[in-house]
Amino acid sequence: MNHADKLAIRVENVSKKYKLFPSNRARIREALDPWRRSFHHEFWALRDINFTVSRGHTVGILGMNGSGKSTLLQIIASVLQPTAGTVHVTGRVAALLELGAGFNPDFTARENVVLNGTIMGLSRSEILDRMSSIEAFADIGEFFDQPMKTHSSGMFMRVAFATAIYVDPEVLIIDEALSVGDAKFQEKCFRRFRAFQDDGKTILFVTHDRSAVPRYCNVGLVLHQGQLVDMGDPGDMADLYGEVLTVGGLTPHRPRQSGLRPVVDRPAPDAVPGDPVGDRPRAVTSLTSPISVKHNEILRQFLERAILADQCPLNPTYNKYEQRFGNGHAEIIDYLMIEADRANPTTIAVGADVDFYFKVLFHRDVEDPIIGITFTNSEGVTVYAVNTAWMKETLIPARAGDVRVYRYRVRLNLGIGDWFLEPGMAETTTDICDCRTALAHFYLIDRPYYGGLAKLDIGFSEVSIDTQGSSGDPHPLSP
Repeated sequence: MNHADKLAIRVENVSKKYKLFPSNRARIREALDPWRRSFHHEFWALRDINFTVSRGHTVGILGMNGSGKSTLLQIIASVLQPTAGTVHVTGRVAALLELGAGFNPDFTARENVVLNGTIMGLSRSEILDRMSSIEAFADIGEFFDQPMKTHSSGMFMRVAFATAIYVDPEVLIIDEALSVGDAKFQEKCFRRFRAFQDDGKTILFVTHDRSAVPRYCNVGLVLHQGQLVDMGDPGDMADLYGEVLTVGGLTPHRPRQSGLRPVVDRPAPDAVPGDPVGDRPRAVTSLTSPISVKHNEILRQFLERAILADQCPLNPTYNKYEQRFGNGHAEIIDYLMIEADRANPTTIAVGADVDFYFKVLFHRDVEDPIIGITFTNSEGVTVYAVNTAWMKETLIPARAGDVRVYRYRVRLNLGIGDWFLEPGMAETTTDICDCRTALAHFYLIDRPYYGGLAKLDIGFSEVSIDTQGSSGDPHPLSP
């Protein structure tokens, strides 16, 4: 089998343009204008998109709202036609796009299943043979024979998902559809999702949950402002998406990719007993491990930046919605995060050791500097806070004009999700020089075998009970 035979999807030079009119009047004027004058401006939802997807791969597509994700999926599913470029898909395609797409609200769910199955290329007998399975999976009771305009959004998606999976497509396209419905139905959908992966189906999966891409996918793809930024390792793409989210775009060191880029075969995440979604391998260092050569080089560049102005907004983890207060006697002008020789990662594995460096410029003499850090969740709850005074660490007195760099090494035994870092510099425990609330934002990712705000070191064993000892007396619990 040659390389072309292994491809499920080929997207070449795809672009999509829309005409945007300031008003309906302008639209009518352009349509009727005898001189063919233009009264619109052009908006390119997609520009020159090129990539290929191998059969059996699950591709997680990430991007901010308006990045072109849904438009791209609609073109691949043949719902939209591109303005330029071509798309070739091998095999039957089932698409779960925006809620209710392809359904007639005046038809019952049963009638819509027949309609959609016919569109997918199934015969009426094939559809009827699968109807009982579709009805059982959707599990909406008597509403299956009621007009879909009477259905809730969750019922809509149940019917849509059940229909899509039972037409047995070679390519399944999902546009945020699995976020609709209750937890039990979502679990059932993901179980079926994994069964599709096991059967070697090709899946395109759009999500805003960057933790889902390394967990469920073996390829990641990032779109931004209608252009393909990069495609490759799902963990790297989740990290890149975090950078885009944090800074609202791409940092100067991250150029956009171009050209047709075939996906390199990469095995799906390894499964472990009791964890069907697998785990992402990672390197975790010790809190006392020596600093590597790469780490030293990253730190050297940080230390050699001689600019005595606020450099924090240039960091890819910077949160532009930070709040700042203090007496101004000293200010935090720069910071650096290093994890596993990565500088300023936006996505980090739970349990990883991270070095946090803070560069402080002193405007007044401070005899007993105190530097502290606080970790909060997205609701502003303080999960952990510490400072050098509590740790009984005595810092060297600082003089006006001094620039000092301080380091905290932290093992991030926090839960999966979004976290914020708040550094603070003080001259006493009550006199704050500079506190930057929610200065940095990062995302922690791990296997979902626990929940909550922290990851504890947990051990488990089963205790056997011997109700009769050798003497016939009750025996205590025996581990």
